[in-house]
Parts: sequence; C-alpha cells; structure tokens
Amino acid sequence: MGTYRALRGLNARLQALFVITLVFRMGTLAFPFYAAYLIHQHAVSAATAGVLVGVYGAGALCTDLIIGAVIKRFSANRVILGALLLNALLLLVIPSVENPLALLVLSFLWGACYEAFTPATFSETVAHSTLETRKVAFSCNRLAINVGMAIGPLLGSLVFLSHPDAVFYINALLSLLAFAACLYFARSKPEAHGAPVAGNGEGLPEAAPHERSRLLVILLAALPVHVAYALPPTFLSAYIINYTELPAYYVGIIFFINALLVIVFEVPINLRMAHLSSSRALIAGFLLAGVGFFLMGFGQVGALLMLATVLWSLGEMIVFPGITHYVSSISSRHTVDRNLGYYAAGVNIGVMVAPSLAFMLVSQPSLPSPWLLAGFVLLLFAVAVGVMKGSAVLWNKEA
Repeated sequence: MGTYRALRGLNARLQALFVITLVFRMGTLAFPFYAAYLIHQHAVSAATAGVLVGVYGAGALCTDLIIGAVIKRFSANRVILGALLLNALLLLVIPSVENPLALLVLSFLWGACYEAFTPATFSETVAHSTLETRKVAFSCNRLAINVGMAIGPLLGSLVFLSHPDAVFYINALLSLLAFAACLYFARSKPEAHGAPVAGNGEGLPEAAPHERSRLLVILLAALPVHVAYALPPTFLSAYIINYTELPAYYVGIIFFINALLVIVFEVPINLRMAHLSSSRALIAGFLLAGVGFFLMGFGQVGALLMLATVLWSLGEMIVFPGITHYVSSISSRHTVDRNLGYYAAGVNIGVMVAPSLAFMLVSQPSLPSPWLLAGFVLLLFAVAVGVMKGSAVLWNKEA
C-alpha cells in the first residue's frame, strides 16, 4: 500500500513519466538476446558478437557524456521522444542487416538512443519534483524500470525460442507505444490530484557551492557501486554454474528474490528514510551492500547466498535513489542534466568493467573473489563517506 500511495502522490507529470518508463522498459526484449541472435541468426563468431555488444555499450557511454548539452539544447521531453522513436526505427532495421560493419554502426546508434532515455527521465524527475519529494520520485522511477525489466526479458525468452526476429519487432512496437504515450501526456493538461507540479528543478540554486569537488567525490564513490551491482547481471550465472556446486536454478532464485524485494519494498523504504540526510542513508546502503556482496563470496552455501541477496538488495534500494538525489541536490539549475549524465555514465562503465574484472579474478586462485573484493571496497567507501561528510568542500551536509 505504501508503494501505491507514493505513486498516487506523484504529480501528473511524474505519473505520466512512470507509465512511459514502464512501457519502454517492458520492451527490453532484444538486447538481452542480442549476442545469441547475432551468433545464431547472422552466423557471426562469438568474438564478433562480443565486439558488437561492446560497441552498444560504447554508444551508451558516449551519450551519457554529452547528454547534458543535448537536453539543454532540445529539452528533456524532446530527447525522450527522439530516443523512443529512433530506438524503434533501429530495432526495425537491425534484423534485416547482414553486413558486420553496418551492424557495428547500428549497434553504436542503438546503444546511444536507448541510453538517452535514462538521463532525460532523470532530468524530468528533477524538474517536476521538490527537494523533499525527489528521493521518493527517483524511487518510483526505479520501480517502473525494475517492473519493466522483469517483464521484458522474460517475454523475450519466450519469444526468442520460436521467432528470434520477433523480439526486435515487439521491442520496436513497445517503444512506439511509449512514444505515443509521451505525446499524449505532453498534450494533456496536468490533473488536479497528486502533488503540485514543480518547475525547472525546484530547490536547485543558480550556482552550487563547491559543486566540482562534491561531484567528483560522489562520482568516485558511486563507481564501485556500479561495478559491484553489475556483477549479478553479468557474472552471477557463470559463477553459480561454473564455480560452485549449487544447481543452476539458484541463479533464478537469486534474481527472483532481488526483483521481488526491490519491486515491493524500495518505495516504502525510501518513504520511511526521507527524513534522513544523504550521508546517513548512503552509509547505511553501502554497509548493507558491502556485507551482502562479501557474503556472496561464500557461494557453496545456498542459504548464505540467499541471505546475501537480501542484504545487497536492501542496499540497492537505498543507494541508487540516494545517489541520484544527492547528485541533483549538489547541482545548479544549469548543470544538473550534465551531472546526472555523468552519473549515468558510471552505470555503463560498471557494466563494461565488471565481467572482465570478475573473470580475471576467478581465473587466478591467488587473487580474491570478485564478490569479496566488491564487498570490501563498498565497506571501505561507507567509512569514507562517514569521514568526508565532515568537510563542507567535499560533502553537502544539507542534502
């Protein structure tokens, strides 16, 4: 009920953004199967498929680095519309292309267009929320992402087995549906219910004090978070199947526990923690995540893995809305879009770095487990945040 009340309490624009994000993320059918599709349908080598998937990530990263200027030039809503439309068009074209060089270009553009949606929705969330409601607003945005991402890949797995090309066409259809919803809501007048509509990032100053040093600190603190939380989607299945004695179905159990906890509890937890400062919330999140990932290193015990999953899932619910809220709170009206783009870039860096680093570590028995290393680093950063919050230059105590 807490989640439902939080969604009802959003203003009309944020409710519309929730629906648009949910539909768009439900359409994530194609990318989870992109490498398999390339190998089986286009007969490319595994190495080439890996390069094409990596180029997709490079396109996403490039978008994050320039998205602030793009949003400033065209507005966040237009970027969302453009991302949805171009994403759909690329998905319709890719299945018919055989040339590897053309696929390279299309993969880069696909990653760039898909990624543009995320920082643009961050910008809209900031623009239509107050400082007091922003953390909960980000939690609701993540709820739409998580529900959609739970449905999309599952639907994709059912479709891909019999009609591989169809995952691209259904994905394109849902992108177009999100595009139509975005146009519809943009033309509709805000409804009276819900919170009043904030304007242009209420609570953000014209110039933020110590912005550069504070931004550098939080981006550096967020980087190990992104690497650690990239381990479950990129490394967990290989870890369970190849490096433990546990049956393969534990992969599904862990993903189910994580998805269930995040969908059911993230918004209520952030409602309860709304009064806490960012530093206290992030320290709590880092501690939970650190202990959770550290326990993942003891993968021979199934019950311990499930307990660990509960802990790092709780950390995820606190850390990610907390960081996005904090990044926006230390920014000015003129730099918030750029700074949120830099934050989103960290997510893609984590996805690109985590699997290579993890497999390198497990291939050398003398090196620590990637789970143990991730847990230790996150615990270290929990202490670091506790120390840095005492410096006005490095940390905004009022956020």
